[in-house]
Amino acid sequence: MGDHKIEYRIIDVQFLPCAYALESAGYPEDEAATEEGMRKRYIDAPELQFGAIVNGQLVGFVCATRSNDDALTHASMEKHCNGGKSVCIHSVCVKASHRRTGIALRLLQDYLKEVRKLVPRATKVLLISKETVLPLYQKAGFVVNGLSAVVHGEDPWFECEVSLV
Repeated sequence: MGDHKIEYRIIDVQFLPCAYALESAGYPEDEAATEEGMRKRYIDAPELQFGAIVNGQLVGFVCATRSNDDALTHASMEKHCNGGKSVCIHSVCVKASHRRTGIALRLLQDYLKEVRKLVPRATKVLLISKETVLPLYQKAGFVVNGLSAVVHGEDPWFECEVSLV
């Protein structure tokens, strides 16, 4: 990223318009979250929204909620459970012009460190991934558990997990 310093940190609802734009650009229409859905996550679980910021601009983010489920399900992705043992990542997005620069990997690595500090009772972090992105998540420390039961869009999804205990 040249001379630009990247700041990785918890982000608040002021970044929602930019996060929604990144989400809409980064996922097919039938997979992208709605702005209302993202707003609910930012309000329900502010400690789980994390971003990569360059010169005050959001260039990448992680959006998550919590669940008491051990695996991601449609239900666990729809509802936040305060105090849930699982952190459920809904989105990892990086602006197209900033992809393939290491931001996504660093975003995930720093996010996992932050979750360990801020969510001490969480036992795991879960996400679902398309096959093409699995190497990124594995490099960040996730283990692939196999095909996910979640059907979202046209492509199959794989469930990934990082144990926090």
